[in-house]
Amino acid sequence: MRLPGPIDLCYSVDIAFCSVQLTNDMGRTAVNVHATSVNTTNISRQDLVDWINTTLNLSYSKVENLCTGAAYCQLMDMMFGPGVVPIKRVKFDAKHEHEFIENFKHLQQAFLSTKCDKVIPVDRLIKGRFQDNFEFGQWFKKFFDANFDGRDYDAAARRAGKKVMAHTNPTNSKVAGASATPSTTTSPSKRKPAAASAGAASASASGSAAARSRVSGPSTTAAAARDTGSSAANSQAVKEKQLQVDQLSTEVEELRLTVEGLEKERDFYFGKLRDIEIICQEVPEDQRGSTIERVFEVLYALEEGFEAPVEDPEEAY
Repeated sequence: MRLPGPIDLCYSVDIAFCSVQLTNDMGRTAVNVHATSVNTTNISRQDLVDWINTTLNLSYSKVENLCTGAAYCQLMDMMFGPGVVPIKRVKFDAKHEHEFIENFKHLQQAFLSTKCDKVIPVDRLIKGRFQDNFEFGQWFKKFFDANFDGRDYDAAARRAGKKVMAHTNPTNSKVAGASATPSTTTSPSKRKPAAASAGAASASASGSAAARSRVSGPSTTAAAARDTGSSAANSQAVKEKQLQVDQLSTEVEELRLTVEGLEKERDFYFGKLRDIEIICQEVPEDQRGSTIERVFEVLYALEEGFEAPVEDPEEAY
């Protein structure tokens, strides 16, 4: 007999949430909206972002931020009440595609429980492209207007202190950098006396230098030659160090891109494995054949020396 692992427990909770949703939403059906850009008036991108921020007390800076799916999940919670979406499991600080997919799974389940027939283009939305997210956001605004009954809703309190994805404005850093630069401009009236005194000092210095050169010409020439040779050596050393820095920087960037690609590939295949696990678990035990049992053996097999990563307790909620 195999003991239940972390993944089993996770999906047991999933099934429990689904049961709660079906119980709480019985009798509450969504008003479906079928809108096109031809027969309806759509809001602008800025109006869409402002509406999201005002309604949910968020700080989104652009339409592309909707690609996480978190805002849509909370809007469903706002329209249809607790139980439609497991709001505690929505990742408002999602940064990776596999986290976006989890949020959209909650949204799709909410659509099913409220009999909303809208197909969610998850594969396109999670890429964060403007046009896809803008079109879906416009549709959702119409869907919200058709279904929200105006009830009081405290969005921040409903999130219960969950972290929300932060958005920085690069313009601020540029302005701050510019204001921190001290001004070195001086008025022409102050520069003229300085130029005159500098000219007098230069003339005096040149006269003294000429006198010194007549007294010790050979020694001065030798010292100048030594200084020139030392400067050339230092310059060559700096160039060599700079080449090393550039080479190492290139290697670091290549490694970063490699790691990023591997992480995306890992998340992609992990998502597929989880979907396969769900499909297999939905088959009653008395109807599972040898093929499904073999799939379970492959899914839960551990290689020698493998240690499962320690999960963050907060991720379980």
